Amino acid sequence: MRIEIVGGGMVGLAFAIALKRSLPTAAVRVLEARVLPSGAPNALDSRATALNLASRDILASWGTWPKIRGLGAAIKAIHVSSRGRFGSALMEASDVGESALGYVVENHHLGSALLELAHDCGVLLEAPAGVTGVDVSGSSPRILRGKEAPIPADLVVVADGADSPLCHHLGINRARRDVGQRAVAANVLFEGVSVGTAWERFTAHGPIALLPLPDDIAGRQRYNLIWSMHPDESRVLEGANDDDFLKALQRAVGWRLGRVTDVGRRTAWDLSRIAVREQVRAGVVIVGNAAHTLHPVAGQGFNLSLRDANCLAQILATAHAQGERASSLPILRRYELAVAKDQQETTQATDVLATLFRSRGVFLDIPRDAALAGLDFLAPLRRSIARRGTGKGLGLVHEVRR
Repeated sequence: MRIEIVGGGMVGLAFAIALKRSLPTAAVRVLEARVLPSGAPNALDSRATALNLASRDILASWGTWPKIRGLGAAIKAIHVSSRGRFGSALMEASDVGESALGYVVENHHLGSALLELAHDCGVLLEAPAGVTGVDVSGSSPRILRGKEAPIPADLVVVADGADSPLCHHLGINRARRDVGQRAVAANVLFEGVSVGTAWERFTAHGPIALLPLPDDIAGRQRYNLIWSMHPDESRVLEGANDDDFLKALQRAVGWRLGRVTDVGRRTAWDLSRIAVREQVRAGVVIVGNAAHTLHPVAGQGFNLSLRDANCLAQILATAHAQGERASSLPILRRYELAVAKDQQETTQATDVLATLFRSRGVFLDIPRDAALAGLDFLAPLRRSIARRGTGKGLGLVHEVRR
């Protein structure tokens, strides 16, 4: 079986590893358009990914978790608050009977570990490798590469990102909804030593997430910041000097973490919800941000993709063992059906969290704030929400809405 994966980011590598491990005789290749980065960025300029416990278990089953774990920071608790309101809640690892609720790993560490594992599994990698389209007119798909000869394949996995050129080429319709917000990402330093708490701060303009990273060499708290707000406000902060940015951040998050002292390179992007109308065709699967994008408030995007990869690998391996053509449309539709509930609930839960704390008037805001404060006393509900965040439980959407 010939499997071509278009896109060599973390999602593409994850699908390559999962498929190669489940189908060891398959020829699995990753085609990445850009030269892969090397080396480590400045500690204040790195980007990071939150890994929940379900992702930890998948990576552990691949044998790479011990290496990744030593490079990240454990999330021992999550503090949720609403700026200017009285409600707050604290979810702790003990709520789910674990030593951590999740982990935060910088992307250069996570990407390097996945790349090494892919190589060890026998996955081939071409980078840079330009792909101009996919020809699905025949009995099997073919990768188009401009003037070069097409590459025949049994299965093409499209993992080329949110603005997927291949989805456009294939004519796959996508539902796109502008969130009306822009996200600013940066690493920031606070005085003091980290206690392993992730901070979710909701404001009238949008949510703020501060994910703990390993402390810097001077022992100061280092966090990965994702700050969502109206595009006009975002562009002001994007152009602000460091002092003005830090003052604005301090006002937004308060003083629970102490004084914020430094900020690294800032990046920003417009937030939108994208979902393809069809995730599979005969011989083609759309995955990752090419298939569905999530609001970054809960850090669930890569976690969802890991679960998708694990599911696709299991379904194809079962079909192959039973003598079925694993890349046929009926088999791929089994995958689409199998992941539908998880994708829908994760997407809806993230959307609810991203909008729940917008000001809606005093008669709605006060009960909501009281409910948030009550989570500290409603242990069953708090545990259920914490379990859903780990990727091991269901029902967060319904519980949050109640």
